[in-house]
Amino acid sequence: MTAAKLDETLIEQLIQDRIEARRARDFAKADSIRKTLDGMGLMIIDGKDEATGEFWTTWEVRTAGEDTP
Repeated sequence: MTAAKLDETLIEQLIQDRIEARRARDFAKADSIRKTLDGMGLMIIDGKDEATGEFWTTWEVRTAGEDTP
């Protein structure tokens, strides 16, 4: 990744939009948002809270040599 500064506000908004698309079962939109985030050099990590059953998503910057999922 280059030294370009990431717009964390934009990233968080895109992740929230993706979560909402998944809840609405609009998987095409969710996949499109994931590809956008991937194009920004980010790795998206999804999980589920075992206690509440709520899904969560976080992200990290992909380092050189990491494969795209």
